Amino acid sequence: MSADIKTVLASKHYGFMGSGNMSQALVKGFLASNVMNGSQVTMTDRYGLSFPDAEKYGVEYIQTNEPMVEKSDVVFACVKPHILLPALKCLSDRLNDKLLVSIAAGITLDQIQQVVPKSTRIIRMMPNTPCLVGVGTAVYAHTSSVTEQDINLISALCSSIFPVFEAIPESLFNAAVGVSGSSPAYIYMITEAITDAGVLLGLPRPIAQKLIVNTILGSAVMMQKTGKNTTELKNDVCSPGGTTIQGVYALEKGNLRATLMDAVQKVCARGEELSKKS
Repeated sequence: MSADIKTVLASKHYGFMGSGNMSQALVKGFLASNVMNGSQVTMTDRYGLSFPDAEKYGVEYIQTNEPMVEKSDVVFACVKPHILLPALKCLSDRLNDKLLVSIAAGITLDQIQQVVPKSTRIIRMMPNTPCLVGVGTAVYAHTSSVTEQDINLISALCSSIFPVFEAIPESLFNAAVGVSGSSPAYIYMITEAITDAGVLLGLPRPIAQKLIVNTILGSAVMMQKTGKNTTELKNDVCSPGGTTIQGVYALEKGNLRATLMDAVQKVCARGEELSKKS
């Protein structure tokens, strides 16, 4: 990261509307990567209960959005989709010339633009929770009013916690949510199931979980670094007449692929529903 962009990052104040899991993941990730410090951050929560560790991180934690927006150069909107548009409409007169970053699933750039001033530059981003440990994935799209400087700033921020930070057409956002935004939940379920199988077969739970977690991590690195496609990698593990192919056969009989594909499609469809309801 260049000295110039570090200077720009240090000169900004960052507001976070909402302090739920993803908002906290972003803030904690940014702070841990040293692209901002606690004094540059204001978070809001109408009940003041979601982020009890705020003081430990040195961030300002308040219950109203108006003062947060007024003091912030960049506002991350991290509230639920059904809350986003009414909340932004109430703040419209304070969003002039602000850079607004929305992470609300299913709410389009056009829908947001309709409730904020024309001078508001809008980025729509879909992150996933592994950003909390610096290995998240995110996609983004933006309105035509967003400047090159805005993109450089957000890219510098987000690349610190998202090794994959990709610009995609907004029309593909709901598909990306199914593939990366929601998929950590699928991976955790698979991990839990294999851990339970190990316990069923006599392994102590901590050992079973350690084995599968590191196996998933190692498999991901193999996919990244070997240049082989997933079919080749799977076939490398399956000896003719061996043990692994028996497990693969059981998964195929159980329609694992179709079930996972259906899960991604369901997430995408829900995103479309949210867009229509808003």
